[in-house]
Amino acid sequence: MAQGSPKLNQSVTKAISLLRAVAQDGAASVSALSRTVGLPRATALRMIQTLEREGFLLRVPGADRLLLGPELVRLAREADGSVVLRELARGPLVDLSEALRETVTLSVVAPDGGLDVVHQVDGPHHLVPRNWVGQRFPMHASSSGKVLLATYDEERLAQFLRRPLTRLTPFTITTQRALRNELEQVRARQRSETVDELEEGLSGVSVGIFDQAGILLGTINVSGLSQRLDEVRRAGAAEHAQDAARAIGDALRSAGGGEV
Repeated sequence: MAQGSPKLNQSVTKAISLLRAVAQDGAASVSALSRTVGLPRATALRMIQTLEREGFLLRVPGADRLLLGPELVRLAREADGSVVLRELARGPLVDLSEALRETVTLSVVAPDGGLDVVHQVDGPHHLVPRNWVGQRFPMHASSSGKVLLATYDEERLAQFLRRPLTRLTPFTITTQRALRNELEQVRARQRSETVDELEEGLSGVSVGIFDQAGILLGTINVSGLSQRLDEVRRAGAAEHAQDAARAIGDALRSAGGGEV
């Protein structure tokens, strides 16, 4: 156990290790699982039987093989990852807004692949962007949307580009070539910007929040009047937003299980 970390219930820790081992090996036997988690077979069997009774594990009839149980699957389906992300992001987003004195939003990748704005912290200025919680924006015209598009593989991006790119302002990107070039810049800089593309007079910068596998979970966006968020301030905002994204990512990893 790491020095200074709280004492953990070792039985619960071992039970969780069993569940993870089953998830990684769909053909796991009791003996194999006991070796994987470093438990005597009799101890592992008692834990497995308890987890079976609670519906967290399922023994394949007629075979020495275990699967994740229906109750665990049900709980996983009911879990809303966006809620976890939003709660862990609250503090860093407040700090980010106070440091930049601009409006900050958090968007999460929805089950259908879209981006939903789930949290907003307003800046102190009288002229600030309106409340966007619950809304979606055209991905080609929003900085958060470009972060998501930059994660697409060629097949998915080509499918997206079959639809027209609606012109919202004179500065909106509306051609495939221009958007592809923009997405290359997003990948290279690890941030996305918009200047008067979604709405004239409005600029923004966004960065991604990724899990350990590099999958995009959500985006942090800093928005403000274009006259305030000039090129220099957008670059500074991006650096601060990337620090916040890293802090949120670290919190997510810690929540998923620390060192024992």
